[in-house]
Amino acid sequence: MASKRTSGRFFFHRDHLLIVIGAFILLGVLSVVTYNISFLNPVAKALKAFSVTDLFFDIQHYGRSEESGTVAIVDISDVEDRGDIAVLLERVVLCDPACIGVDAIFEGVRSDTEGNARLLDVVRTYGDNMVFTCKLTDYDSQQACFTSAVHSFFVDSVSVKEGYANLKNNLDNLPVRKLSVRNRLGPEVVKSFPAAVVEQYSGRSLDNHGEDWLINYRNVSFRVISPDDIEDAADFLEGKIVLLGGFREERDAHVSPLGKMPGVEIQAYSIDTLMGKSVRYLPSWINWILAFVLCFLFQVTVEALVKATGQGKRVVPATFLRESRIVPGNTLFLCSALLTYLTFVIFTKWGYCIDIAIVLTLFALTLESRKLYRSSIIALSKRYPCRFIQHSLFT
Repeated sequence: MASKRTSGRFFFHRDHLLIVIGAFILLGVLSVVTYNISFLNPVAKALKAFSVTDLFFDIQHYGRSEESGTVAIVDISDVEDRGDIAVLLERVVLCDPACIGVDAIFEGVRSDTEGNARLLDVVRTYGDNMVFTCKLTDYDSQQACFTSAVHSFFVDSVSVKEGYANLKNNLDNLPVRKLSVRNRLGPEVVKSFPAAVVEQYSGRSLDNHGEDWLINYRNVSFRVISPDDIEDAADFLEGKIVLLGGFREERDAHVSPLGKMPGVEIQAYSIDTLMGKSVRYLPSWINWILAFVLCFLFQVTVEALVKATGQGKRVVPATFLRESRIVPGNTLFLCSALLTYLTFVIFTKWGYCIDIAIVLTLFALTLESRKLYRSSIIALSKRYPCRFIQHSLFT
């Protein structure tokens, strides 16, 4: 009974709580210093560019990928003439896809009047099953909306379904991790290209979905078909979402968690995400509570192991283990590895993302906070032997 009471006092000792609070204070100071001192800006940018989901997606792609049964891509990198694109669209239509998404903007009327007319005729005839892209421009930060957009030349002549192809974070050269469902163009709310394609394919509205989603770059591949192979792939394209876009165009390549990736492939992953393969972040307040609990448990574990290794009969090895950083350092490594593995399993099986970058940082800061707290208690005990100090774990 006495040992249980002693264990309970040790587990809930105030020193653990104060050390963890100290770790959070150190994190706050570190954040302020990193983001407000000019020569540390590169560090802040590097931290902003990192996400633990990038690591998880990269690990997932080490294995053999499955082929998407919903989305296929037709590469139009070498097709520039609008008349040829019109013929290509007709050939894809004959394969009876469920929906066609055209990731290209046909801006302005070119001198090739025959090609313009041919493309306009195809859009007018088959446009009910197609979704085209536009580009939102001129963002007004005060109104929190875009004020203009670039459309294809035929939108004034034919009623077509459109979605904006703007990629989030692209202007900052950061990895494209999120997709948006909707945005504001002046007073009007417009849908993104992936959202418009999914609505066309499924016949359901995405109005009840949040504005931003984490793109699930899961271990799936999308079959890329060249224009010459469309008829051979007719059975495969039937009933699927077919995206037309430049798969080998360097100007449309963007940074993703998996490296450089064609814009049309990012759109394919975005569509796949909206089709039900979503990944959800835990709310921030849950992440912080979880971080606090895990840090508290980590501190208790470190102190228990240090105490256990300091009770040996051989004085020199016991003192060395107790006073050195071997036990806390190894505990940090093992706890970090275990937490990363468990988080990866949760991410893979249930689609929930826990921001362990904060937790791992706090683990390391907990050790620093422990050193500062322990040194302070030892120093104060020599001059101020009050009851608070006498009941500390370090006296």
